[in-house]
Amino acid sequence: MSRDHVSTHLIDFFDPAATGSDPRGRKLNDILAWPDRDLEYSHDYIQNLFPLPEGSAFNHAIWIVSEKDYEAFRQRPELRSSFSKAFDRICTFYGLKCEAGPDSNGALRVVRASDFDEAKGVWLSRFNHNHLRITRILRSLRVLGLSEQAAAYHAFLQTDSEVIARVSPTSRMYWKRAAERALRLPPDEDDDEAEGIEWLRNKL
Repeated sequence: MSRDHVSTHLIDFFDPAATGSDPRGRKLNDILAWPDRDLEYSHDYIQNLFPLPEGSAFNHAIWIVSEKDYEAFRQRPELRSSFSKAFDRICTFYGLKCEAGPDSNGALRVVRASDFDEAKGVWLSRFNHNHLRITRILRSLRVLGLSEQAAAYHAFLQTDSEVIARVSPTSRMYWKRAAERALRLPPDEDDDEAEGIEWLRNKL
């Protein structure tokens, strides 16, 4: 790793040159290689695979995104590439895929994969714990520089007929907040005028 690069545990975890570990000693590639059942039934990895600038009530051994992390992910394409692999793995888990669209500008889109009908049972039902994960994923993507993926994912969630039919309006409201609100405001903040996270003010 270059001496010019800032290092944090979060950065080292996503840095392909540093190959750091999460608080339980797991490397990114270890988690990405897990079978789907481990992604479903393990509950202590998602907070570090998709970190946020606020804490978690469910896992205190997590990284909290700092302004240094925010800036590093915007400046270093290799970090965003590793993070994109995490998003691709979760898409596969949910029976989805993120791909370039057919139009001339090649904008990203999230669509159903060929195994969607088989995979959807893990998340496409009311009061499913994966809905909280999706809120986290959308916000994390935006905070760490993958806004295009976040927008593509949210567009799918907003328009897919089965998602609309099977997911509660409350969950979809939180997804919308995570995907569209000012970054300073976490999705569980009901006051649009709240101060939120100070260092995220005026950040895009």
